[in-house]
Amino acid sequence: MQSRTYDIGHTTNFEYITNNLNRNQKFTILYTHGFCSDPWGRKPEEVKKWCLQHHIDFYRYELAGHGSDTSRFEQTDINTYKAQILEIIDKYIEGPVIVVGSSLGGWLSLLAATLRKNRIKGVIGLAAAPDFTVDHMKYATPEQIEQMEKYGKITYPGQNITFTVTKRLIDSGNDNLLLDKPSLNITCPIVLIQGMQDTSVDWHKALKIAELAESQNVIVKLLKDANHRLNEDNDIREILSALDTFL
Repeated sequence: MQSRTYDIGHTTNFEYITNNLNRNQKFTILYTHGFCSDPWGRKPEEVKKWCLQHHIDFYRYELAGHGSDTSRFEQTDINTYKAQILEIIDKYIEGPVIVVGSSLGGWLSLLAATLRKNRIKGVIGLAAAPDFTVDHMKYATPEQIEQMEKYGKITYPGQNITFTVTKRLIDSGNDNLLLDKPSLNITCPIVLIQGMQDTSVDWHKALKIAELAESQNVIVKLLKDANHRLNEDNDIREILSALDTFL
């Protein structure tokens, strides 16, 4: 694990595994984690193992304001995260890229695919959550809306972690909406894996992404018993199967 300070002003941890013996490889896997999460859990570990097995370059990183940078979370927003993934693609990875994104990471992966069409050769969305900021405010209670207006944020205390949604995050989300357009300007292959027991992302969202995408190669895998985390053995098998399709 190494750390890097990005042009956006945040120092976060990352891991980049390159296989210098396999310069003929077709792509690098870029893994982007979800909101209030990190890139060190089971899903990215399994993706890393797959890359090592197939001699594929692998890059994973902490989103600004996450992981080792959590103290500055409220200073970040969707524009921050978008600038970060684009900077990684532009400055630190050579050649074609397959983006694998979980939840918020799925939104960022889709944004990257629209903005770096010449570099992104495939998208794997794991409970991809484009436009989740709109969904979030749609279901906010009057008390939460009042809290947002008064304090500029909504805080959700939990047993293990406290989630905070800032007005800055919501406003920046509105700047980066994808599903409010007539079409999604992505032409590369897309695989969407979505649990039907997901209480954070409605599984119909995967169908909406597939409907709007201009790509003629879109696969949607609905896992009847899976939740948002997609961490169970069967979920992992589906993720690795999706990776296999890009070989």
